[in-house]
Amino acid sequence: MNVNKRKLAREHMMKVAFQMDARNDFKGQDKEVYMDEEKTKYDREYCRKMYELLTSHHQEIDDKISTFSKDWELSRIPKVDLSILRTALLEILYFDDIDPAISINEAVNMAKKYGLETSPGFVNAVLGAIYKNETK
Repeated sequence: MNVNKRKLAREHMMKVAFQMDARNDFKGQDKEVYMDEEKTKYDREYCRKMYELLTSHHQEIDDKISTFSKDWELSRIPKVDLSILRTALLEILYFDDIDPAISINEAVNMAKKYGLETSPGFVNAVLGAIYKNETK
């Protein structure tokens, strides 16, 4: 897999997660809006799998984020950070071909690019805590 294509696909799916959150559409009702062939030119297989996981495991992912984001309710987490956490956590839990350290590193880089000044540290801390808990 071309690393740049995967990076672009990750960013695309983070934006899809953001849009789904804004539209309150985690049931997959508007799949064609998000998964238009033009938008999924990066890595179609990855994007399709990520979308299916996002719709089917949304609550489970949010529960984990809520549990490990100490003193932060989901409603208080900036939407960009939440979207980054959701997509990275799906990779960590459901993509056996991706090293979790890479998923965390890519999430931190997205947080640097799209988030607030505090976003990279927050994203790293939450994902690191979840990963450590999952591998016990």
